[in-house]
Amino acid sequence: MSLGISILCLLLPLPHSEALAYSDPGKEMMACVDRGEDINACARQTLENFRDVMETGVPELGSPILDPIHVKLISFKFFNLTSEFFDVDLFGFKNFRLKHSILDKKHRTWDVLLALPKINAVGMYRMFGTLPGVDLGTSTGDERFSADSVEVRTVLTIGPKGNNVHVTDIQLSIELDDIGLELECLFPKNGKCCPRKYLKSCNALLTKAVLRFITRDGKNFVKEFQPEIAKQISPIFKDYFDRAIGSVESQYLIDYA
Repeated sequence: MSLGISILCLLLPLPHSEALAYSDPGKEMMACVDRGEDINACARQTLENFRDVMETGVPELGSPILDPIHVKLISFKFFNLTSEFFDVDLFGFKNFRLKHSILDKKHRTWDVLLALPKINAVGMYRMFGTLPGVDLGTSTGDERFSADSVEVRTVLTIGPKGNNVHVTDIQLSIELDDIGLELECLFPKNGKCCPRKYLKSCNALLTKAVLRFITRDGKNFVKEFQPEIAKQISPIFKDYFDRAIGSVESQYLIDYA
């Protein structure tokens, strides 16, 4: 074989390579049960298999990417301060540890608890209002957020859809701990940042004090932040699960007795 043909063979994709790489999680779950495995064991394996495609999604199913998760807007109030985080990318979901997975065919629910060692987020922020003793005016810029010991609990409600199933509802909650927060360009001067100063702030001392206040008083900040972030990622998780199990025949997940 000539060198040119050899190189050409290396460059050409293998036939059906995409088809070989793709596997339908719903059909895999049914095959697992058909082998005699318990439905909850099969459901746990399905969740573990999600890890491999969280960064890519499943194009064949139209499943979204789950690492990172993109959130358009998270908005809440902390004391008299309005905080808006937008175009946020959340990283770390693929590193989950499955704490429990309980699929209840009688009540048509799937209760999943994931533990994440850490999540990191990058995006933009806008803040305006006051904290005790400090008027922040209006600030906007890049933001970086992190949290350790994160738990995400998802309770799915499953219903029939023709011969198959779909997710009819989702209840999602998220718990964060040990938060870290960096906000660039707090306290701008005449609407402009100060690039050579701490986090590009024009008042480094006040910036450090505000961020220290937020992170030290993290429980109140997190109390407001948690439900808002859960609200934003809930529809993403619902869509993901709905597409992942959409090919499962209803008798596998629903007890009609």
